[in-house]
This record gives sequence, C-alpha cells and structure tokens, in this order.
Amino acid sequence: MDSTTTYPTVAAVIAADFETLSGWADKLPPPQTDVERTVVRRIKARQHEMASSELRRKAPDIADTINSVSDMVEKLTGKKFPRF
Repeated sequence: MDSTTTYPTVAAVIAADFETLSGWADKLPPPQTDVERTVVRRIKARQHEMASSELRRKAPDIADTINSVSDMVEKLTGKKFPRF
C-alpha cells in the first residue's frame, strides 16, 4: 500500500503501531469522503491514546518533567491533567 495516496482500512488503523499512525497522519492527502474522514478520526484518536505510553517508553525523563509541570499547574488552577 502506498501510504502517501491510499487510505488504510479501519482494521489496519486499529492494528497499527505509533510510527505507522504518525506516517499516515503526516502523508495522507486530505480526506474527500466520509470513509476517509472516519479513518482520519480513528488515526488521530489512536495516536492520542498511544502518545503517553510512547512518550514514557522513549523519553521517560521528559514524561517525568511534564508530570511535574502538570502537578504544579493543577495546584494553581485546580484542573486535572492527563498523566504520562
């Protein structure tokens, strides 16, 4: 499959790793149909789901720093933030 012109199936999106999802998000042309828009939404949702675990795996020191900053902002604003 040519990742720059052909949209993956929803099943392929569900099975894809973070790097593949990122490649699709960067290289696919703008969606033209409802099916393509659905695939783009699924790609973005999966990327969001996987981002924290991917950051924790590849750069634990950065994840710790983000968590520390989030803790400080939570204390100041009272709003909860996602943890990495």
